[in-house]
Amino acid sequence: MAMDHPLTRKEVLTTMLVAAAASAFPVGLAGAQTRQSGDDITLDDLKSMEKIAGITFTEEERKRVLAEVRSARNGFGTIRKQPIDPTIEPSTTFHPLGGGSIKGSRVHARHSDPRVDRPAKDEDLAFLSVRELAHLVRTRQVSPVELTELYLSRLKTYGDRLLSVVTLTEDLARAQASEAEREIKDGKYRGPLHGIPYGIKDLFSTKGIATTWGAGPYEHQVFDYDATVVQKLNAAGAILLAKLSCGSLAQGDVWFRGTTKNPWNSKQGSSGSSAGSASSTAAGLVGFSIGTETYGSITSPSVRCRVTGFRPTYGRVSRYGAMGLSYTMDKVGPICREVEDCALVFAAICGADAHDLASVDRTFEYPKRVPLSKLKVGWVGLESAMASDPVLKVLKSAGADVKLAKFTPIPDGVGQILDVEAGSAFDAFTRGEEIHELKNSSWPETFRGSRYVPAVEYLQAQRARTLLMHKFEEEFGDLDVLVGTGVLGQTLGHCNYCGHPQVALPFGDDGNGNSLARSLVGRLYRDDELLSIAKFVQDHFDFHRRRPDLTKV
Repeated sequence: MAMDHPLTRKEVLTTMLVAAAASAFPVGLAGAQTRQSGDDITLDDLKSMEKIAGITFTEEERKRVLAEVRSARNGFGTIRKQPIDPTIEPSTTFHPLGGGSIKGSRVHARHSDPRVDRPAKDEDLAFLSVRELAHLVRTRQVSPVELTELYLSRLKTYGDRLLSVVTLTEDLARAQASEAEREIKDGKYRGPLHGIPYGIKDLFSTKGIATTWGAGPYEHQVFDYDATVVQKLNAAGAILLAKLSCGSLAQGDVWFRGTTKNPWNSKQGSSGSSAGSASSTAAGLVGFSIGTETYGSITSPSVRCRVTGFRPTYGRVSRYGAMGLSYTMDKVGPICREVEDCALVFAAICGADAHDLASVDRTFEYPKRVPLSKLKVGWVGLESAMASDPVLKVLKSAGADVKLAKFTPIPDGVGQILDVEAGSAFDAFTRGEEIHELKNSSWPETFRGSRYVPAVEYLQAQRARTLLMHKFEEEFGDLDVLVGTGVLGQTLGHCNYCGHPQVALPFGDDGNGNSLARSLVGRLYRDDELLSIAKFVQDHFDFHRRRPDLTKV
C-alpha cells in the first residue's frame, strides 16, 4: 500500500521500537518491563525478531539456535547486574590500555651467535631455527634456492599426510628464492629473514593465489592484492612456500579437506585455528609460519604441536588482508621453533599500517635487557604446584620473586563480543545461500544467534570489557610476567579481551602422547621484554630442539 507522505526518521524509529517491544517482550503499555527469568524465549519470539531485523530463517534453523539465544539472555543479566558508570565508553574502536602509536618508536632485533655449520643430512637442516638458517644463508653455506627445494619436497611428502597444506606456491617460491640468491651473491643482504622459506595461514590474501579461509564456499576465492604481512615479509626477503590450513572460517582444525594432524600424535588434530601453521612448523616443512589468534588460535595449536607460538599485543601487527572475524580481538603473530625466531619474524612484520587503524608503532628492541634479579613473576595455576614447577625454579634461581596470581572471572556476557562481531563480519554470508555449503562447523548457529543480541547489549558488553581491562591491570599489579601451564586456562580469555602478549613454549609430553607446555604473558606493549624472558626460560630446556617421528604420520 502506497503512503501519502514519507515517514520521518523519528516515526520510523518509533515504529520499529514499538514493534520490537510488542513482539519480543509482550507486556502492558504502562511502562518498560523486563521478562521474568522463567519466561522462556520461544520459536515464535525468534520469528518475530526476524521481522524487525528484516531476515528470515527456516524453522529448523530457529530450533538449532534457540538454546544459544536463551543462553545469551542470561549473559545480558550478568552485565546488567554490574554497576557501570555512565562515563564508561565501549571499546568499539579498540586499543588496549595505554594504546596508540608513540612518536619516535624504533624496531631492532638481532639474533645470538648460532655457532652452527651446515648439517650433513637435509633432515637436520630442515629442523634448524630461523637464526641458524639465517647464519647458513648469510655465510653462503646454504643457498635460498637449495633451502626452498628442500622444504617444497617435504611439503609434498608430508603435507597431504598431515592435511596441513592448502596450496603450494611453487612458482612464486622459486622466483623469490632465485631473486634472494642473486641479491645475497651481490652483497645485498636484507637481514635474518632473507632467503628463509615460510608458510602462511590461509586467511591472508595473496595476489593471484587462492585464499580459501579453510571453508568450502571460499575454496576458489582469489584476491588481487597481498596482505600487509605478506608485503612486509616480501620486503624482508622471505620466501612464501605455501598457504597452510586453518579451521573453517578460523575455527578449530577441521577444514574442507579434513582434519589437520598433530605430527607428534597423528591420532590427534593439531588444534586450531592456525592448524597448518603449527603442524607444518613442527614437522619441519617450513622455516617458520604465520598464524592469527582471536581466542587461542596461535597458542592452542602451538601447545598441541609443541612449537613456540607468539601472540603479540593487540594492534602491533597489521591485519589488513587477513580474514576479519572479530574487529576488536583479531591478532597476527609468528609460529616458530624457538623464541628468538619469533622475535626476528615479529620485528619484520610489526608496525602501524594506514589500512588497519588499530595498528600502532611502538618500540621493539630484542634482546631486551631484563634485570632478572628484580623480576616479579605471577603463577597462574594451583598454589600446590608452585614449589615444584621447573620454570619457576629457573626464574627463582635467577633471583626472581614468584607469587600466586589470581584474577576476577570474566562476566559471561562479554563473550557475546566475539559472536556479534563475527556475525557482523559474515552478515551477507549468513543471509545468503552459500552458508548451507559450510560443513563441519558451528559458525552458522553462532552467526544466526548473533542476530538476536540487541545492539545495546553488545555495547554494554564492550563497556563491561573496559571495566575488565582496568580490573585485569589492577590485579596484574606490579608483576612483570605471568607463568602457567598450557594456554593458561581461563586467563587466556583475559589476555585476549585485554590485548596482552603471550608466548607458548613446548614442554614435552605426559607420557601418553599428550603435549605439555608453559605459557608466559607480558605487560601491554612490552613484547620485547616478554620474549627476552621467554628466551631465558627456553634456553634452560631442550624441548624446542626435539622433533616428531614422521614415519608414524
